[in-house]
Amino acid sequence: MATQLIMTVGTNPLPVWVAWYHLKDKLDASVTTRLVHTAGTSDEKERLQKHCGHIPDVQTYETSAGDPGKVRDKINTRLIPSLPTDEKIHVHYTGGTKVMGVETVAAIEDFALPSNIDMKTSYLDARAPNGPTIVDWDSNKLVTDTRIDVNPSLTNIADLNGFELGPFRHTYWKREVGREVTEDCPEPSQLTDEQIDAGNAALNGFIHDFRLLEYGAYAAMKAALEKICRQNSQRCNYELFHNVYVRRSNATTSRVRPFELDVVAVLGYQIVVVSCTVSGGADEVKAKGMEAILRSRQLGGDEARAIVLCSVRQQDQPYIEAELQDETGSSDLPLQIWGRHKWQSLSDHFYKYLRRDLHWK
Repeated sequence: MATQLIMTVGTNPLPVWVAWYHLKDKLDASVTTRLVHTAGTSDEKERLQKHCGHIPDVQTYETSAGDPGKVRDKINTRLIPSLPTDEKIHVHYTGGTKVMGVETVAAIEDFALPSNIDMKTSYLDARAPNGPTIVDWDSNKLVTDTRIDVNPSLTNIADLNGFELGPFRHTYWKREVGREVTEDCPEPSQLTDEQIDAGNAALNGFIHDFRLLEYGAYAAMKAALEKICRQNSQRCNYELFHNVYVRRSNATTSRVRPFELDVVAVLGYQIVVVSCTVSGGADEVKAKGMEAILRSRQLGGDEARAIVLCSVRQQDQPYIEAELQDETGSSDLPLQIWGRHKWQSLSDHFYKYLRRDLHWK
């Protein structure tokens, strides 16, 4: 029996795409997808349609973000009458507001569905104990780790979230000189063997050049990812880049400077940003951390993670992290501060972080 897959859409379209990617093959051989969105998430809905290749003509339903009555009315008058009477129904409510999810599910549940029609719901639990999962309303795991089997593409992730990567030429207002300047921003790069060797060597010394610290971070992350890949072939779907320039899509006339990320790892679809500074000053490191978590989430969505690699003293590290956690309003720790004491065994620290904190093992 075919399935009608109904998905609510919010301002973070990446997990909706991830759920669609898995559910389209998990549910049935024939899946029809419908998207419930609001006027404020029309752009996200369109980007989802673009990246969900087989649903360019999917039916979409615009409703309210916060008015329960309007949501239920739209579902009752437009969506439900269009559903076939001989297909199963699956509602995935990771995206959108709580009102959209609750009222969409409730309206369909309250409708007198034919006795032969099976209805299920699911949710992508990004904070599950062993990595992000998709669970149904009976707590069954439909997908045990949603990062597995996803081909990593930083370009597609950026596009889904409304950004584009270099190469591009961009003109912006530079406050320091009081005029507009034009910058050529290259595409994301992989380091050469010589640069990796220089980075590894620098980690064992006293680094004053931030670029060498970036090389060292890239080299250490690369070694950690390769080690995990050798241990588990399901963890070989990753990408690693240095010097990633990012701007909003179609921002050719923007006067805002593009942002640059030092090292970016893509674990299936989860972004990890490593921001590097040779500074050990608490205020500068804290400012670097605020920028790192903001930029990582802009590019990779709510489940992106960031690390600031710096020279901060080991005894200052937990206090800076606590301040950042408080100011970002996070119940978990999406951002970590790593001082000079971790440099010499940096690959081992990345290896433990990936396995323990991100369950990439």
